[in-house]
Amino acid sequence: MWRAPINARRHAASSNSIMRKTSPPALKLMRRPDDLMALHRRSIAAALHRTVRVLMPGTPRHAGSLPVDAATEKPLLLRERLRTALTPQRLILSSASQRENRFQHAVRARMGVLPHFFDTIAAAPGLTEQLWQHTRGAYLDNPLPTLFKERLFVHLSRFCEVRYCIVRHAGFLLGKGYPAGDASAVTHTVEQVIALVNRPVPNAARLEVSLARLEAHMKPVPIPAPGTSDEEDLFDALTIIFLVPARSAQARAAVRRAVGDGHFEYMSALLAFIRTAHYWTETHPDLTYETDMIKLMAQRQDLARVLLDTADAEWLHTGDALRETLTGQLQVLNTELQHRTRNLLSVIQVIFERTRSKHTVLDDFADIFASRLHAISRVQTHLSRLVRGDKVTFDGLLRAELAAHAVSHQQITLDGPDGVRLRSSTLQTFALAIHELAVNAVKYGALSCSTAHLTVRWNVEHTDDPSPMLHVHWQETGVTLPSLSDTSQPGYGRELIEHALVYQLKAKTHYELTPDGVCCSIAVPILTCPT
Repeated sequence: MWRAPINARRHAASSNSIMRKTSPPALKLMRRPDDLMALHRRSIAAALHRTVRVLMPGTPRHAGSLPVDAATEKPLLLRERLRTALTPQRLILSSASQRENRFQHAVRARMGVLPHFFDTIAAAPGLTEQLWQHTRGAYLDNPLPTLFKERLFVHLSRFCEVRYCIVRHAGFLLGKGYPAGDASAVTHTVEQVIALVNRPVPNAARLEVSLARLEAHMKPVPIPAPGTSDEEDLFDALTIIFLVPARSAQARAAVRRAVGDGHFEYMSALLAFIRTAHYWTETHPDLTYETDMIKLMAQRQDLARVLLDTADAEWLHTGDALRETLTGQLQVLNTELQHRTRNLLSVIQVIFERTRSKHTVLDDFADIFASRLHAISRVQTHLSRLVRGDKVTFDGLLRAELAAHAVSHQQITLDGPDGVRLRSSTLQTFALAIHELAVNAVKYGALSCSTAHLTVRWNVEHTDDPSPMLHVHWQETGVTLPSLSDTSQPGYGRELIEHALVYQLKAKTHYELTPDGVCCSIAVPILTCPT
């Protein structure tokens, strides 16, 4: 006869003792060790069967409908069903499902809705999660103001053929989800969104004005509020950067000047993500709109029309608009180049005639004429910076002119604000005047002897006149100028300051030869923001 192991007999005896004292009559059938072991086996089988049902939802509860082997048509044993349920493939699918649920929960919690944009995790879970990280870094966690980011996203999404992005992000602005992942953001009305989408693409004339206003900022300013003219200027410049980055040098420079290097880089990161989102939707054109926006567009046909009607969508006219803008810019640049060339030739001709009339000796003529041509060349170098959207500043012009003569900075005091921008149309004549003052100081004045000193002070005066005035005061001290005391025959430099600046630049000037040196004051209009 089979006998249970000692530990089992002791356990059974203990159990029989307890059951004799406390168990109801129905439990008396299990007093034998065989009965107790059978109970344990049934409990384990039940637990395993429940596990199989969890891992294999299709497993039936009752033995009468157990799954069968396809070959033998006999019910599968529990251990076979369990072995099938615990295959590595099924465990991987279960893990992927849990990861998908966590990912979708994170997206929904941050954006207030689960966009179908992130609904491809089953096909490429790792890639989609990396796309989510890009979304967070360049868009959601980008420190630019919430509404600025979301409004710019909607504005630029007009240029995407697939309409998913503009529909989804218009929904964020309207409170269908969180704008730029910010649950506390103020939402827009339908009318505000329609007005945003209907903003015209900037043409050449409008772009020129927008860039000029951005360039007029003397120091970086905060990101503008929604719907302001400053925001429109930024949107115009960012549109060019987004659509034609290779031809947007002036727009990039204008945005940098207006908002600073830091904000410009954050805007560039946002533009890069918007471009990524557009490409993603264009390569996944089967993306469907979310239910919330489908219902809203069904209620507001005017909103649906601007968001979905591709016949009126801006992207269809982007090529024409850009060609018009770029052609207009080229025409403006070509006209400006022709104008500058004519002015340059006129200036050279005047310089030649005035130099020849004052210097009849060939060697003297050649030296003076070459010196003035070099001054014009430096001006052209400054003007070439305009290709990058910069403007020539007075302090930059003055320092470059003094550096060209290799003067000692110990004899010079320069006092004035940096970054005072000069008009391009007046730059040549004004630069020649500064050149003549510097040459005279090097030859005869404060920079000709070590005991003399030159002081140049300047400031900007804002008056009721639309154009502010730059006041420059040139003062030489410690010099005696007996050879220049005869004012009956003024030199070219003095004529240029007292007559050409006044006539050509509408400047106010005063030139005086004092016993201590030259004293000259010049007030000239400078660049201002066009209205």
